[in-house]
Amino acid sequence: MKISFLLFFFALCGVAFVVTHLHRKETPAPAARELYSIVNRQLSALRSDDFDSAYRHAASGVQQMFSREQFELMIRRDFSSMTEPQRIEFGDVQVAGGSAIAQVFLTAPDGAMRGYLYSFTAEADGWKIDGVQSFDAQPLRRPRGTQL
Repeated sequence: MKISFLLFFFALCGVAFVVTHLHRKETPAPAARELYSIVNRQLSALRSDDFDSAYRHAASGVQQMFSREQFELMIRRDFSSMTEPQRIEFGDVQVAGGSAIAQVFLTAPDGAMRGYLYSFTAEADGWKIDGVQSFDAQPLRRPRGTQL
């Protein structure tokens, strides 16, 4: 009985390892430009008050936690600078398997620069924004900006 259980356990672990390995192979690391493009599309949608389009760039986990209406309220309340950036600059990108993090710097209409860490997750239909965290820091090196 114990041997059968151990064999079953090891077989299950082996299957889990193979499935995980295959999934990682199917999720190629994104180029930094791909992540920047996702951020640009979401920010363009926010700037146009197109919260439906902006919401589509959110990962499924975010969409399960927040309805579209809650998402809009959260953006307007906590991330209002994202709805009116004058300039977007991108910093470093780090990728680990099916996750990625990108630094994004937004210049507000008043000239203040705000930093954000965007986290991404790979989903069946592409990379999605899994979260955004603000920080009060200037880029260590001035990245080349993209005008909206």
